[in-house]
Amino acid sequence: SDHIDISCSSEYPAIAYDGIQVNAGLLLFTKNQQFMLTTDSDVLSPQTAKINAVSTYNFNYKTNPISMGTTVAFLDNAGKYTRFFEISNTLREGQPEVIEQSKVVSKLFPKDITLIANSRENSVIFFTIKDTDTIYGYRYFNAGTERAQQSWFKWKISGKIQHIAMLDDSLFAVTRDDEKDVLQKFSIKLEDSSHFITDSIDYRIHLDNAKIFASSTLTYNSSGNYTHFPIGDGFNSKTGQLAAFIITAGDDQGITENATTFTEDGVLSVKLSGDWTSDVAFDLVLGYLFEMEVKFPTIYFQQQMGDRFRSDIHSNLVLHRAKFSLGPSGVYETTLSRLGKPDYTQLYESTTADQYIPNKVGFDPEQKVTIPIYERNTN
Repeated sequence: SDHIDISCSSEYPAIAYDGIQVNAGLLLFTKNQQFMLTTDSDVLSPQTAKINAVSTYNFNYKTNPISMGTTVAFLDNAGKYTRFFEISNTLREGQPEVIEQSKVVSKLFPKDITLIANSRENSVIFFTIKDTDTIYGYRYFNAGTERAQQSWFKWKISGKIQHIAMLDDSLFAVTRDDEKDVLQKFSIKLEDSSHFITDSIDYRIHLDNAKIFASSTLTYNSSGNYTHFPIGDGFNSKTGQLAAFIITAGDDQGITENATTFTEDGVLSVKLSGDWTSDVAFDLVLGYLFEMEVKFPTIYFQQQMGDRFRSDIHSNLVLHRAKFSLGPSGVYETTLSRLGKPDYTQLYESTTADQYIPNKVGFDPEQKVTIPIYERNTN
């Protein structure tokens, strides 16, 4: 078939590795520059094509540029760490606006990112390096033409990541463990949990890669005093995070227990201590327990100036206490780190003694706690 050969060049070698369509034309990416391919004619040909240089940012050619709806983003791999840039106002004439959105995590975003998954509908982007177990995420929220909120986070998953992709409201990751590839699904939005709700009992245990197993598959071994059921490939208990959750009879919130895997008659199975067959009212949920950790930065006194907030970094500010208002929660810890002093760790139990059934899941629908500080903010 016919094809058109068009070259772009500048003071740097300009080999086009990727491109993405924008309203002004085709935005081309080379290792060191970005170009705009347009035409003033109705027919695109070597005689009518125009290529203009629009910016000079390094581009990680092992990845691809992504569309964030009305803007374009790409990764820069030139320095010690990866930089995440966002381009807006890409017009045919004039310079676009380029913002480094990874500035707040400049030393936490690793080099040599190889895989990107993007969901414009959920305003979230995922990054990872092949053959690692960590996924980095960037979540943002636009209010009109302004970026009202943005945040960075990271997930650590089981297995070595081979590929990631977004489909609808879920992130799919192909992970490799013990030479076996497993497809894992991470729901970005809260899915319909009606199959977890029975007799007004709500599912309160959050598990990664949660999968439902019918209660009829459970078998009790009286000699070893354990309950087991087959699961097939896809789960492992090497990390100690594999757990099973069962909603029991009555009005309590169920029971959860760590699970171990073993092979029985050539079939991978899960072992739970004790007899679970008599306590099961509904199906069992198997998945990975995970830790959630939030680290707060230095707190400054702020004043609103127009639509922005300005932090006073020069005044002497002493923090007396921090108050947290949480939604439904279980047991959690807070750690106060102070310069020159030992860490102060407080354990908060959502339910008190004699207020819930022993060995069952306890949670508080709403909880407010106060953490004493009495330190300078810079400490």
